[in-house]
Amino acid sequence: MSNVELMSQAIDFIEAHLKEAISVADIADAVSFSLYHFCRTFNQVTHHTPYDYAMRRRLAEAASELLRTDKKIIDIACDYQFNNPETFSRAFRRVFGVQPNQLRKQGSLDSRLIMPRLTLAHLRHIAKGAYLKPVLVEKDTLKVAGLMTLVKADPTVISDLWELFDRELENYRSPSEPRNYYGVVHYPRDWERRCFLYMVGMEVQEPDMVDAALAVKTIPPSKYARFVHKGPMQELQLTLDYIHHTWLPRSGKGLSYPFVIEHYGHDFRNLENKEAERGIYIPIEN
Repeated sequence: MSNVELMSQAIDFIEAHLKEAISVADIADAVSFSLYHFCRTFNQVTHHTPYDYAMRRRLAEAASELLRTDKKIIDIACDYQFNNPETFSRAFRRVFGVQPNQLRKQGSLDSRLIMPRLTLAHLRHIAKGAYLKPVLVEKDTLKVAGLMTLVKADPTVISDLWELFDRELENYRSPSEPRNYYGVVHYPRDWERRCFLYMVGMEVQEPDMVDAALAVKTIPPSKYARFVHKGPMQELQLTLDYIHHTWLPRSGKGLSYPFVIEHYGHDFRNLENKEAERGIYIPIEN
């Protein structure tokens, strides 16, 4: 059995005991590893320490309970092994940016802050290689012309939008002018209660020359962390989970704008190709 599969079993053990007082040694014993070898292997496979993973998952589940139940905050804190309300509140604010009582009042939380359970698919995705390591880049103003839709519960509208955009491109294709194509995900304020916006489009230099059927969005200059996603579109969420729940917290960086840019280069028609690569740009604060 590979280390990836063994660490998946360790995660199963953690998840089954989120409401119990377990030590890192207990987790190591569950997969028959020495404490030193387990900590080293777990970090290599997940890019989290065992303690950090358990803490983040306990806070994630506690946040979910705060939103969906009327249970007392102190009881939720105790359930997830926080010894006192002050310790719980400090950890909660550090991860989510608000106090537990503030979260309950506002009634929703950006899901990008709530760390999901790491599945075997997540671990295998991380193990694919160094393409998950970002490069810091700066981009000038970007003008994108295309189509936009609201995305609620059904993500298939995104692939439908790409197909519709492909048909619209018949009027714009030029063999002598290869284009850069983009998917732009915009998260408006309180988007968890409503939906997010997704735009498919191409880079344009002169927006005034664009057909009226296409919307134009101007993206301001920014500094980005550029990741490379390799694999089919359906695995993109695994990369985004890694970015939001592993890389960003470890980097100490914050988001400068509420959007994510997917760069498809000159071709967006092979979304399900396992070897396809696309750039993922995350705007970060200087």
